[in-house]
Amino acid sequence: MFYFVCALYAEAKPLISALSLRKDAFSCPYDTYFSEDSSVVLTISGMGPIAGAAASSYLLTRFGFRSEKDFLINFGSCAGKDPGLYLINKITDNASGRTFYPDMLYDLSDCGLPSSSEKALVTVPRVVSSLEDPESLYEMEASGIFQAASHVLPPHRMLFLKYVSDAGVENAKAVTAEYLSSCSEKYLPAVLSVLKKLEEACEEKPSIDEELLLSTSYALHLSETLRFELRQLFMYANASGKNMEKILNDLDADGKLDVSSKREGKVVLDAIRQKLI
Repeated sequence: MFYFVCALYAEAKPLISALSLRKDAFSCPYDTYFSEDSSVVLTISGMGPIAGAAASSYLLTRFGFRSEKDFLINFGSCAGKDPGLYLINKITDNASGRTFYPDMLYDLSDCGLPSSSEKALVTVPRVVSSLEDPESLYEMEASGIFQAASHVLPPHRMLFLKYVSDAGVENAKAVTAEYLSSCSEKYLPAVLSVLKKLEEACEEKPSIDEELLLSTSYALHLSETLRFELRQLFMYANASGKNMEKILNDLDADGKLDVSSKREGKVVLDAIRQKLI
């Protein structure tokens, strides 16, 4: 199943139409739309990181999530220097300064999203009138969505697709609903191509043991950044033919996996790296 979170109906409208999504007739806190075969569900979150976090939590709690098959996709507009559709590889929360990293495991170049389309994104609490960093993109929901969803989703099952609608505006009303929908419509073929690509990826045998990765991340109390580092070590072990499960079992036998803090978990992460490299 694909879970979509869009801040505004105008951003989601072309997607709702293209996928023939029907509005949920039951009373719920967010406008929610389904495909006939229940393979896609889309929720309109409203603007802001708290709204994004609450809508994501609602979506994943209500419908559940299968880490081996499902994806959460945040699709919508942002402010930026250059027009285009971008794949977000780094999210910084402006209010807290925290940074998050969606995993870039899938080659989406044939979907119109080559590596050059990867961009850093900053989540801000209000519409920006100018770009503090011209090389970054700015919007209002992604950090909240990532933080809420990361409690139940691995980072490689979250995708953030943002299209540039403006370079910053003094008045948010200057960016009309009609204009946002026309931008979404423009990039709709790429989004549909991404869905097809991810469906194919789900049918392939995973290259790493996702359950072992998740259980190890939780056992070591790793932050999102350190989880990303652990995933890279898993991928390195897989590519080099080394047995990550044996390495972890050996560390466990030595009592080194029994940790109670992120600091102790980082020490174990370094030990894993040393055994691999």
